[in-house]
Amino acid sequence: MPNIVITNCDAGSVVLELGGTQDGILESGEVEETIIRAGTILAQEVGGNFALFADGVAGPLFVLTYDVTVPATGTLGITALSAGRVNQNRLIVHDVDPPVPLTPAILSALRDHAIIPVDVEQLGSIDNPQA
Repeated sequence: MPNIVITNCDAGSVVLELGGTQDGILESGEVEETIIRAGTILAQEVGGNFALFADGVAGPLFVLTYDVTVPATGTLGITALSAGRVNQNRLIVHDVDPPVPLTPAILSALRDHAIIPVDVEQLGSIDNPQA
């Protein structure tokens, strides 16, 4: 009898309802090629470019809705969510280790800019207890 292989398939999305987007340039500020994951919260620099949000540095204004790879010390043209409803469980405050937790202040700041974080209950663990 063959072995049963369980494969977790995460087909969920950050975006629940798209209200608006904005095109711009993302600067990673990293010295090597960097993958920025969907759900990453973005801020805006003085010059107008997107930047990775860091709590206490600049206000959260946008959410990246898809994975992007930014070249080393480079920039990349992207489209970010500027208004709408998002799954707050998939939001990321820059992908660092250990992860920076989402605070009520960050969620409130997103709401102030027409991005509504919603706590969504996913069925992945219920449908697949090994998930």
